[in-house]
Amino acid sequence: MFQHLVVPIDGSAASWASVPIAARMAATVDGKLDVVTVVDRLADVGPAQTDLRDGLDRLGDLPIQPMAQVLASDSVARAVADHVETLSGATIVMSSHGHGRSAAVLGSTTDELLRLVFGPLVVIGPHVSEDAGDLDGAYVVPVDGSESGEKIVPIAAAWAIEFGAVPWLVEVIDPDIRIDGDVSESAYPARLAHDMHRQTGHDMEYDVLHGDRPSRSIVDFADRNNASLIFASTHGRTGLERLRLGSVAAEIVRHAQCPVVLHRPPTLQ
Repeated sequence: MFQHLVVPIDGSAASWASVPIAARMAATVDGKLDVVTVVDRLADVGPAQTDLRDGLDRLGDLPIQPMAQVLASDSVARAVADHVETLSGATIVMSSHGHGRSAAVLGSTTDELLRLVFGPLVVIGPHVSEDAGDLDGAYVVPVDGSESGEKIVPIAAAWAIEFGAVPWLVEVIDPDIRIDGDVSESAYPARLAHDMHRQTGHDMEYDVLHGDRPSRSIVDFADRNNASLIFASTHGRTGLERLRLGSVAAEIVRHAQCPVVLHRPPTLQ
């Protein structure tokens, strides 16, 4: 869970679009919100602080009042990660692309932050709805049979319990793969859902999707179910592999209409 959200701003419109979404999420938990930017020269701190205040003014009324923070460092990811470490129960919410001051982009900065911070990171892709930020509703949780891919499941379950959401465990099967008649194709996600229900007492749904592009199948399922969030491990057997986000995880972020909660298993640090 989180009580404090941190949004890195790089000056791009995409990074600013993440702020109202993060504000709605923070307001749900009666939490706090920091909007931060990183400069590499102390002389730039003052102008950057002015830019942050002006940007917040342009956003108008938000459900929670953000704090504007300017961090001085030659490493964007390290500065943001160090800031998060000073806060209690903090989670990063960031845009998936942008090319300004802090370079909070889908790629190297996201990858480095996932390596540096403990816990999940919420990524706002280019097609996320402006009114996103709800924490109830449906959660879509892709699993792929790998141990690392399954590490996202208890995180999604904990969020679902806290916010009254319904998690859907989904496995994508290539339509060309033939399943033995004695084996139910839903056996794997059904077992995970049953185990998690037994451990938590919270209901978990499951489904099997068919498609040769896992990311597209997952996003389409999320759209059909008006998902509030998609949860994904950044490493797994079907292509959720060691990030530079050029994999299934990146494709999900790129096309999803809801935020994506990414988690890098500690074993990959």
